[in-house]
Amino acid sequence: MKKNILKAERRFFPSFEFKLTPAAAVKFVAECLALFLFASVPHFGYALALALFCGLVYARQNILAIAPAFTVACCVFDLRWWSLLNCAAPIILLIGLYLVCFKLRRNVPIWAVALTAAAGMLPYIAVGCALYGDYVTVAVATLIAAVMTFCCSIAAYALLVRGSLKSLAIDELIAGGVAVVAASYALGGVQAYGFCLFYVALAFAALWLSCTAKAGVALTFCALMGIGMAAKSGSLSYLGAAVLVGGAAVAFSPFTRWASSIAILLTQAALWLLGAYVGADWRTLIMTAVGVAACLAIPAKVFFKVRDMGRNDDSRAYQGIVNRRGRELASRLQSAGEVFYEMSKTMENMADSRTQYTSDRLAAEVARSFCGKCPDRAACFSALGGDTRDVLKDMAQAALERGKVTILDMPPFITSRCSRMHSLAQVLGSSAEAYAMKRELSDGIMLSKKLMSEQFAGMSLVLDSLAGNCSGQVRFTGDGVERVKAELLKHNIVASELVIAEGDRSVAVTALVREQDAQKAVLSKVISSCLKTGLEVCRVEEKGDKRLVYLENAPVFEVAYGVAEKRRDMEGVSGDSRSILCPSRSLRLFAICDGMGSGESAAEASQSAIGMIESFYRAGFDSNIILGLVNKLLKLSLEDSFSSMDIAVVDTYSGALDVIKLGAANSFIVRRDGVETLSCSLPPAGILDAIRPLTSRCQLYDGDMLIMMSDGVFDALDGKGVLQAVDEMDTANPQTLADGLLRRALARGAQDDCTVMALRLFAV
Repeated sequence: MKKNILKAERRFFPSFEFKLTPAAAVKFVAECLALFLFASVPHFGYALALALFCGLVYARQNILAIAPAFTVACCVFDLRWWSLLNCAAPIILLIGLYLVCFKLRRNVPIWAVALTAAAGMLPYIAVGCALYGDYVTVAVATLIAAVMTFCCSIAAYALLVRGSLKSLAIDELIAGGVAVVAASYALGGVQAYGFCLFYVALAFAALWLSCTAKAGVALTFCALMGIGMAAKSGSLSYLGAAVLVGGAAVAFSPFTRWASSIAILLTQAALWLLGAYVGADWRTLIMTAVGVAACLAIPAKVFFKVRDMGRNDDSRAYQGIVNRRGRELASRLQSAGEVFYEMSKTMENMADSRTQYTSDRLAAEVARSFCGKCPDRAACFSALGGDTRDVLKDMAQAALERGKVTILDMPPFITSRCSRMHSLAQVLGSSAEAYAMKRELSDGIMLSKKLMSEQFAGMSLVLDSLAGNCSGQVRFTGDGVERVKAELLKHNIVASELVIAEGDRSVAVTALVREQDAQKAVLSKVISSCLKTGLEVCRVEEKGDKRLVYLENAPVFEVAYGVAEKRRDMEGVSGDSRSILCPSRSLRLFAICDGMGSGESAAEASQSAIGMIESFYRAGFDSNIILGLVNKLLKLSLEDSFSSMDIAVVDTYSGALDVIKLGAANSFIVRRDGVETLSCSLPPAGILDAIRPLTSRCQLYDGDMLIMMSDGVFDALDGKGVLQAVDEMDTANPQTLADGLLRRALARGAQDDCTVMALRLFAV
């Protein structure tokens, strides 16, 4: 465990790992060349090299490897004694910054790196001002170091960490553009005998981008290089020449890269012959040919690999596999649901087909077992034309109802003929007692079977619901996903991964974004606009230096509520229990459970009922099944305290209100044009075995309110008192309304446990 913790913490510290591979070697050489290139710029080389060094460290490059390269580059182009001090200061400060963030377990912010770069310039500032008095150059160099640190850090992170040049955010495009201009400015100063390195880089970039990127990217990059060279030379003709070279490469890119190469060379030759700019001569053409040859030397498979890097053929295959697995899982869940449904029907049939312990059966058994063995049976049977069951029915009914038989229950046929009528009465009484015991046992078995039947039915509904969720389509590639990513990029949000899960009535989106993008409010707005549905961020998870943002359907409505309650005098615990929970993102459940009696025993019974309801709703059971199960479970608990329940479930997507009452006090819906009363006259849950809850569905609109209360409040106010209180208070604040109703109930002498809950639906 300790090893894992250290490994997790290490991501806050700069990388000291370096594996010598061909790719790593090429990357390291390129970084060193870039440092030397920036350091070669007169007057501002140190500031540019420092900015690039800080950007590379921010992009997780090995600080122990690039720090010597930075130092050597600065010292080579500025051979003075204080150059080493100028390089050592930012290196030490940067390592100190990472040590502090490592101890605080915080990622290093980019602004802190920029401030460190500015602080590292202090020796350079001191020497430049004290020895040379060149205040303007020092001030400009310091500003360049701070600004370029931002740009180099953003650009290096996008290139070296994210590794994507085809999905750059606005800040990354701007930072990359500034870095390209600075690099072109530096390239313009690297020349000898009239041979300038800028033309090699321009030809290479134009040919490479025309074959691997879009036309706009190639033209923009060449234009940025032209801006840098124009700034170096002081002539805008270089900008036009760079755009023409890029345009020629792009124009012939649909053919082959050889065609683009020839177009670049011919364009440069034409510019030389026409004298389009000051530096155009045969040396320019040679350097352009060197750049073209260097690009052509790269194997063709590398071009194809880079060009196809953004394609998602594999992702489409993965998407198909995920959706197929989802459909298969949904089918299996539906099959399992059908199994539970069949089990439910079987248990229901078994419960309905129970043996009937009736008076007819009791009379038949006594006629066979007692009268059938009587010595005088022949005379009785002959007179009746059969056995005595018909004349024993009334006696059997009396025995089952009262547990005994008297002479008053005997018909004249028995009293006038039977010499053993007292024994007959005793047999009927004992048989009725046995029947009663068997019937009670049978009823318990049937109750258990019904309970199991309803549980199986509930499981069937839950599995069907899960099957519906699993059958939704998942997309993490395709035009829709790419459109969302492109729109996010316009708002400077980089979504390196995006998954869209679509159900029958819901949409869920998971986006992997940068840390600074996770808290942007525009994220949910952009995705909602693209998918044409309201979404909101439900949670954010940390994934290294990135964040996983989960979005789900945003509710159309929300519920504000207020609660007022008071326990009965002399009781430490209220017998009323209330519950406020969110069984799902779209449901808000409010419940009041009034335990019969007061104190701890009533509270325990009511809390038990509320706990069962919460568990069933979280499992996704239907409301009718929930209340039926709760009623039977309370009946089986063998406790003497029962509960009345008042439940309101609000759907925040549609505004639908499900009201479920078992022996609860009236509820009231307060609308703009009047008050609607919801009443229930059924006994509390647990008293009757076959009770069915009173359920009703209503539609709530913006501003409607629902008032729920326990018996203690309703008995004191009654319906008229509640309506009068609502009319007099005339408030839209649910807490004010709940407090006012409780206050009036107490003023009218309410002594029982009192609970008032007021809900108000409002559009969001």
